[in-house]
Amino acid sequence: MSCADIPDWYLRHRIPVINMSSATWLEARSQVLPSGYENTTCLRRLAKAGKVSQLARGLWQVMDPAREPPSLALADAIFRDTVHYVTTDAALGAEGLIDQPVPSITVVVRKKSKPIEVGLATIRAVWMAESNLSSAAFTETSREGYRVSLATPVQAVVDALAEADWMTHRTLLPEVLAQLPPRDLELAADAALVRSKAAAARLGYLIEDARLPMPRVLEAFVPVTRTELTPGRRGPYSTRWRVYGW
Repeated sequence: MSCADIPDWYLRHRIPVINMSSATWLEARSQVLPSGYENTTCLRRLAKAGKVSQLARGLWQVMDPAREPPSLALADAIFRDTVHYVTTDAALGAEGLIDQPVPSITVVVRKKSKPIEVGLATIRAVWMAESNLSSAAFTETSREGYRVSLATPVQAVVDALAEADWMTHRTLLPEVLAQLPPRDLELAADAALVRSKAAAARLGYLIEDARLPMPRVLEAFVPVTRTELTPGRRGPYSTRWRVYGW
């Protein structure tokens, strides 16, 4: 076998991105490339032949002649061999809870990296403390035949409430909450309280404003610090939740 067989190996395994620092690359190399073959030489030859396209340093998209992989699959494949999950807009969109275009795909990882442009989307790797990441709720699922680690709707909502810049379409959160069953609202309240008091207060504000059943843990929760749904933007103020709305 030779360098020319690398793209087929990745396509056969339904992996749309070559990450040259990953364990998957080492596995592919051991099975396909002759000993001593330079990585950069191989990838440059593949790029010249139109078999791969460089996304960033050490990252190459495998060009599939049959179809263009979705941006969600590309984002997941970049971080395939590390603990990660896709959250906020992209996760909620994948579950059908929002129907707006997703210009930014947010991926939670242990180590931040520079944004990567893929087509019309920007892939952003955001950092989360190990204590929160270890308890995050996400599942490995499939989208259009590609593996994706996706936040549950509850986790995506809590991430959006705790980290203001992780979600583009934050104003759609009331619509998302309205689609969740009461049990998921309870789970979101529990998780938000663990994450931060600000996240819990924002969730209480949105649930009350949408006239949804209030989770019991939030009924007993008394915020002590003022916060905003969107930092820097102060709309109507709730004395109950000490939150400035939109």
